[in-house]
Order: sequence, then structure tokens, then C-alpha cells
Amino acid sequence: MKILILSPHRGDAAFSLSLAITHWLSAGHSVTILNVFTRSLNAPYSDAEFVHENDRLSYVSAMRLREDEHFVQLLIQNLPKAAKANIQMVDLNLKDAPIRLRCPIDEVCDTAVNPEDPAIEKIRKALTRQSEAGAMEALVLPLALGEHVDHLTVQAAALPLTTGLPSAFYEDLPYAATHPSVATDLQVLREDVATRLDEPLTPVLCQAESGVEWKRRLIVGYASQIDEEVANLISDFAIRYQDGERLWANQAWVDIAASSRLTADL
Repeated sequence: MKILILSPHRGDAAFSLSLAITHWLSAGHSVTILNVFTRSLNAPYSDAEFVHENDRLSYVSAMRLREDEHFVQLLIQNLPKAAKANIQMVDLNLKDAPIRLRCPIDEVCDTAVNPEDPAIEKIRKALTRQSEAGAMEALVLPLALGEHVDHLTVQAAALPLTTGLPSAFYEDLPYAATHPSVATDLQVLREDVATRLDEPLTPVLCQAESGVEWKRRLIVGYASQIDEEVANLISDFAIRYQDGERLWANQAWVDIAASSRLTADL
């Protein structure tokens, strides 16, 4: 099966779905990660602040691309040769919220989605192209825990395309591990998405061997985005799911999950 993952920023798919991606590749599925907002000035744990402001956008964006490339290389290193081509990344090269919406970085989780944001239509067109190319037999998208406006924008753009398509929503990390109101937000967002889809969401698991250790190894390469403490929070989050990650799936996903080795019901 060809699975398409929507990653609002570089690293979001890795933080939230490293073990799921490992499971899917091991099961013989193909995975495409669609990185949406890849033009960014945000690299809090890097030397970007010493770069001239005219060069910072290209410098940070290139740095974060290298981190993504390192993540993919680690993912495929133990795969059979024939399976190494089963993961790819596609970049939309859109600007992230602080640039696109001109909101301070500390307000990205308090900014509402703009229904007129041109990014929404660009995301939908990209998904349509992927579908027409046969690369979207199942869709994985953010639940938007933490309510980051870019995550919410990606979800809003993709929701109409989930009808009849096996789809699952991931718990956004690090927000799922750090956001103070995550338990309440999880309930509210689940109910909101289920209402808009007009069907309930079912919790499912993806697990990988030595999940916590493997996940930490995969994500520490995003050194411009997270420090050691956050890397540990993200990887240790898998402990609560028996070395796995929890997703929230629609019925079309649940119907084929067992036979396709997508996930298992909780």
C-alpha cells in the first residue's frame, strides 16, 4: 500500500511517526512524506542567529533539509535493498506561519486558521497530484495537538480528501508530551474531527522493536529543533504504547488494517 504522510514542518513526521514509518516500511508498504511549510527561519538550537538576516531563510531551510535527509538514511539502512526506494519526501516549499502569517513564533499555537490562506488550496492541489499519481492509497495527517496554526491548516486542507480513503490522525509530538492541556485538547480535537468526518475515530497502534531507543536515534539528528531533554520526552512517549505510537483511524483504515498490516486495534 502507498501511504502518504502530511508533515506540516520538517521533523513533524519523524517526531510523531518514526515507529509507524518503520513498521510500514518493514511490512512492505511505500511511504511518501509530504513536507508542507519547509521555508523557515526557526532553528532555535543552531547557530542561525549569527547568520546575516538576508541569508537566514536559505541557511535555516537548507539545514533542516539536511536533517530530514539524515532521518531517511537512518530509516533505510537496515531495509532490504529492494525496499530502500519505498520512502520518499516531497516538499511544497511553503513559508511557515511566522513568515506567512507574520505572527510571532510564541503565538503560533494561539493563532486561528485563516480560511482564505492560499496555503490551503496549494496543499489540496498537491494532494490531488499525489492521488492522481497513485501515491495516496492511505493518508496520515496531524490531529493538531498543541493547536499549532500550521498543523491546523494542514488538517483543514486535507480533511475533505479523507472521505472513503483509509485515513489516520497522529498525535503531534512534542506537543503530546509537553502541552499543558493535552488531555483536554485530545478529547476536543478527536470529537471535532469525528464530527467533521461524520464518523468516529478508532485508536490503533504501530509498534517497532526497541521502539524507545530506535525512535531516539532517529530524531536526535534534528539538532536545530530539539535538545537532549526534548528528544528524551519524545522518544519516552512511546513507552505508554508498548514501544509504539497511537493513531486515530477512520473506519476505512480499520477495515483493512489487519489484512494490510497497517496497524492493530487497541
